[in-house]
Amino acid sequence: MKLNPNILVTVLFFLTFLIHFSLWKFVFHLDEIIIVKFYLFLSVMFMLMITMIVLINRVVPEFLGLAVIGLILLKFGLMYLIRKKLNFEVIPGYKFHFIIPYFVLTTLLTYYAIKLINHDKKQ
Repeated sequence: MKLNPNILVTVLFFLTFLIHFSLWKFVFHLDEIIIVKFYLFLSVMFMLMITMIVLINRVVPEFLGLAVIGLILLKFGLMYLIRKKLNFEVIPGYKFHFIIPYFVLTTLLTYYAIKLINHDKKQ
């Protein structure tokens, strides 16, 4: 049974959030508003990037790999711009809490793009 990449990416995204939120709330006893704002931003960015990848794959599939690199750089730049707005620095060990989910979602984005590239090569 082959698992649809859309379902797999969605399930892994929500698992990442649930695990991180559980650690945040019950182990570290930190304020949940910051983590919800952070994941809300990441969710919007993630869905925007998945949509952009699908659109780029339909219009110019030969540039999908380059587009993924550009989208990852755009995501990094936006994270840098909003870090002060979300008050990351007030959280103890904030680098651990915010860099790991960022890389997990970047990995999921890359996985999705690889699946699209491989699917296009088969056809």
